[in-house]
Amino acid sequence: MNIAQQKEKLRKEISLLKKQYSADDLYNRSEEVLSVLEITGAFQQAKTIFIYNSMGDEVQTLDFINRWSAEKNFYLPVVVKDDIVFRKYVQDTALKQSSYGIMEPLGDNFTDYKKVDLIIVPGVAFDRKMGRLGRGRGYYDRFLSLVSAPKMGICFEFQLLDTIPVDTNDIKMDYIVSENEFIWK
Repeated sequence: MNIAQQKEKLRKEISLLKKQYSADDLYNRSEEVLSVLEITGAFQQAKTIFIYNSMGDEVQTLDFINRWSAEKNFYLPVVVKDDIVFRKYVQDTALKQSSYGIMEPLGDNFTDYKKVDLIIVPGVAFDRKMGRLGRGRGYYDRFLSLVSAPKMGICFEFQLLDTIPVDTNDIKMDYIVSENEFIWK
């Protein structure tokens, strides 16, 4: 089995695992993940943060973003053709639904990447070697290769494995956070 086939197989396995949990279970697990994230030095020191507005089966981020929005500047991804750009988000920001069903902010693109202190990254799976498996479209890997800010993957414990299939295009994380683990380089 080649790397692409291994990745697709793992995506299906993780998808099946996620379906074993109710929306309430995933929300409660999300709160646990984010309570670990909140106490990391990387988060506490960051002022400008790129983060994602979660899909239903990901670590749920919106309440977390709203809780911290008075102290932090958050930017959310917007899919534009084959890439992602980031736009500022505060509680009253106008949002529109993307073709993926994700609510994305309207407004200007943030382009001063040197001012980004932390990028909080979703993933289908992560490993303890700092590898990340995305959904397979490459949006984040293309974007992350352009930015030097620390990259923090967040996931549920069942998404954190000893090893996952990766290739040369996959960008490594600097940190990984789950309910029970905080891993750093």
